[in-house]
Amino acid sequence: MSFNIIQTTVLKDQCIGCGTCDAVCPVDVLKMDFNSIGMYEPIESEGCLDKCTLCMDACPFVEENKDEKELAKNIYENEDNILFHKDLGYFVNTYEVHKKDTTERLKSASGGAGHSLLKNLLEQQAVDTILTIESNNDPDKLFKFSHFKEIKELEKIRGSVYYPTEMSEVLDYVIKNDGKYAITTLPCFAKAIRLAQEKNSKLRKRIKFVIGLVCGQMKTKEFTHALAKNAIGTDRLKTVNFRVKQENKSAMNFGFEFTSIDQKKVNRLSNADMPSKLWGSRAFTPNACNSCTDVFAHCADIVLMDAWLPNYMKDYKGHSLVVARTNETSKILKNASDIDVKEIAYEKVFLSQKPVVDNKNAIYYGSKNIFTQLTNKQKLKIQKLSNINYEKNKPEIDLLFNKIRQIQKIYFLVRLPKRVVLKIFRILKGSR
Repeated sequence: MSFNIIQTTVLKDQCIGCGTCDAVCPVDVLKMDFNSIGMYEPIESEGCLDKCTLCMDACPFVEENKDEKELAKNIYENEDNILFHKDLGYFVNTYEVHKKDTTERLKSASGGAGHSLLKNLLEQQAVDTILTIESNNDPDKLFKFSHFKEIKELEKIRGSVYYPTEMSEVLDYVIKNDGKYAITTLPCFAKAIRLAQEKNSKLRKRIKFVIGLVCGQMKTKEFTHALAKNAIGTDRLKTVNFRVKQENKSAMNFGFEFTSIDQKKVNRLSNADMPSKLWGSRAFTPNACNSCTDVFAHCADIVLMDAWLPNYMKDYKGHSLVVARTNETSKILKNASDIDVKEIAYEKVFLSQKPVVDNKNAIYYGSKNIFTQLTNKQKLKIQKLSNINYEKNKPEIDLLFNKIRQIQKIYFLVRLPKRVVLKIFRILKGSR
């Protein structure tokens, strides 16, 4: 057996399932499929070339490869009027964005910056093909990357997706078909694309825009399946809507809506209930996420995120914050006629995601804070427990949730002293 991505990444439980290795393999011996915990990973067949390193060269979790900050420096350092922030990365400007039309805004994730950007890239002929995620109509693989050439097709791709996908098919499409492409990705996927572009001239020439999405952690497909079983008693789903905006509630209190494959069962869970608890507890988070600190997609030309700031969170219709790393993406955004675009201080953009940054850093580097140490110890227990290959039936799901609740009680007790101290500090500060 040749030494390849299987040894360097998969067997070390460091694969994030991006699929880039599959796309760049010159002899097609890698194929992406779900593993036992519900994450994509490459499966190897015979024929690997002994001295080929392309799959490893494109992997975002091979330690010897360039990290995202080095890659970003090579790409953006010489951009006119470039600025730098240690967490945000390189940027030329930062914005608050939302759709002008309320109906359009309500159909979009956050404020609709993503849909508008993709639409305007096509309208302004900056690209001729968009690569992004759509519903797959397959209960075993609910979402997939696809390519879109028509603006009307973009109606199918609104919203956020908290479900694993992989890029092998669309990157293979780029390699085989000339054109100008834009792709939407998570930070580690963006890094993989940049690594692959250094070795593959077609990917380098044809992918004109990498559009990043802020990320605190990925989720296995069992995150969705466990929530669905809890909500409607089955994970045989026709559709999932992860971002149902709820009128007159906080923008953060959106709903998760599940529809069974026979469409007889439909139910909505409030994010303030089980989804948020599972998310914050690190349940169903792949192990590779423990080795990543890139929240703001340093390798992406423009980065989109929710406006998790007090003034914006009051508005359930949603707001987007945007980090533009190039003058070209900044210009495209400002020339869009369907959105309101206002400059916002980069410090506020960072503050909107600071808890996510702090959490990722504490998991990766550790923390000197005793409360954080104890809290993260419980989170890592929950993460490990949720990724055991349990039977996918309702009794086993209930048992898993009960175990998670037991650990979460300890997690709550560990956090309680810190919460009390912070509350006293706020009271004393307010009395001054």
